[in-house]
This record gives sequence, C-alpha cells and structure tokens, in this order.
Amino acid sequence: MVTAELAVAMPAVVLVLLIVLAAASAGITQLRVADAARVAARQAAIGSVDPAGAARRVAPGVSVSVERGELTCVSVSRRVPGPLGGLGLTARSRSCAFTEPGQ
Repeated sequence: MVTAELAVAMPAVVLVLLIVLAAASAGITQLRVADAARVAARQAAIGSVDPAGAARRVAPGVSVSVERGELTCVSVSRRVPGPLGGLGLTARSRSCAFTEPGQ
C-alpha cells in the first residue's frame, strides 16, 4: 500500500520541484539583467566607449539600448532560460544615471 501511495505522489513532487527551479532561474536572470542595466548606465554616463560590453560581462547574452541626454538611460533585456523562456518570458530592466558634464 505504501508503494502505491509513493508511486502516485512522486510525480507531483517532481513537478513541484521543476516549477520551483524554473521560477528560481527566472528570478536570478532578472537580478542579473537589473545589475547589467545599472552597470551599463553608469559606464555610459561617464562616457565609456562600450557600455554594452560592460552589461554583457555582467549578464552574457543581453541586448542593450542606450539613450543619452541629461539622463543617460540604458535598457537591457534577455530571454529567461528554461521552460519559462519557451513560453516567451523575457527579463527586462532600465536604469538611468546623470550624464557627466562634457560627455
């Protein structure tokens, strides 16, 4: 009887574990994308030649766009790996920094 109960419960436990791991992967990706946007905005605001390269060192595989003005704003995005990425989930972040004078 215990074996039958275990056989019924085990797939549910595995499914819950997979869902938790996919959610953790999405959360970690969002944190990396936010860090990459922050670093790239800081680099772009001080006049760095390659803020996108700085973002890609923090989070490989990201796409970066930079807008310059009084505020230098950087938008970074990356598709979430794993099954949630297959559903079209994308991690996005935008960060701004005051542009240094003379840039």
